[in-house]
Amino acid sequence: MNISDQFEKFVRPEYYSRIDNTHILDLFIGLDEHGRKSIELRSHFVPIRVSGTSAIDVTQYKKPEYNTIRFSLKDDEISGLFYKFCEDITEQTRGLTREKDGYKAITNRFFQWKKMFVASRNAVLTEPAIMGLIGEILFLRDDLSVRIGLSAALRSWSGQELTHKDFSCDDTWYEVKSISRGNQSVRISSLEQLSGEHDGELVVYSLEKMSAEYKGITLNKLVLDTLNMFASQDDKDLFMAKVSLQGYEYNNYYDDFVFELSDKTRYLVNKDFPRLTANDVPHAITKVSYDILLTEIMPFIIRK
Repeated sequence: MNISDQFEKFVRPEYYSRIDNTHILDLFIGLDEHGRKSIELRSHFVPIRVSGTSAIDVTQYKKPEYNTIRFSLKDDEISGLFYKFCEDITEQTRGLTREKDGYKAITNRFFQWKKMFVASRNAVLTEPAIMGLIGEILFLRDDLSVRIGLSAALRSWSGQELTHKDFSCDDTWYEVKSISRGNQSVRISSLEQLSGEHDGELVVYSLEKMSAEYKGITLNKLVLDTLNMFASQDDKDLFMAKVSLQGYEYNNYYDDFVFELSDKTRYLVNKDFPRLTANDVPHAITKVSYDILLTEIMPFIIRK
């Protein structure tokens, strides 16, 4: 039974059950005195200061038999993230050989998760914005990181910073677009997106929206899976800062948007590529957006 199913069994406050009878640690899940989903460790430990977030309460208390540290969810909009946290600390501590090491391992793990646990906002990303962020993360993770390394690829990602290219490194730049499967054009939203002193690439991801039950790509899972690929905490923090700049915070709402990657095509943007630049429009025009027909730029496909 998965974590979400286990939580469904609880109906009254202050009722807990052990999460795994074979685990070395006494980890319990249930509802706290306020009826909030929570996970707690019961053990003998010397407590340190552990502060919560806007979405997670952390409480520690002592009983004659054991000490307890409890993590309680304050915002049900991110219950999916909380379930993943519970699963993570369960699995990450499964290999411990000494019960007394559990408290340190769990608090260290919470410190790594802490930046994710912020209260959800009313505003959520639109479907095109969800698709756009999925495309950029896929390119970062599966394409550019293979060429230059994951950490370098992360640092080349502009996100929503004050630059016009999605990715730029050395003398090469990349503009990433996500379209619905079957769409025959891509929208270029500024004169600067495809202009540059050097040649660049237009990378187009074609995504098909599937049912919520389909085991496809979701933004929440993609963010968490990519986050876990980074080795250093600095890179993890930077990645979360960049996705936050694009308006992303974990929300169960995004799990309803499931996509299948239908196609990815790379186009060489050189002096012959059909595009508009600042040299092509009168100075009185300050903002331009336009569509490019994909059938008309097939000669520029990069096939390697």
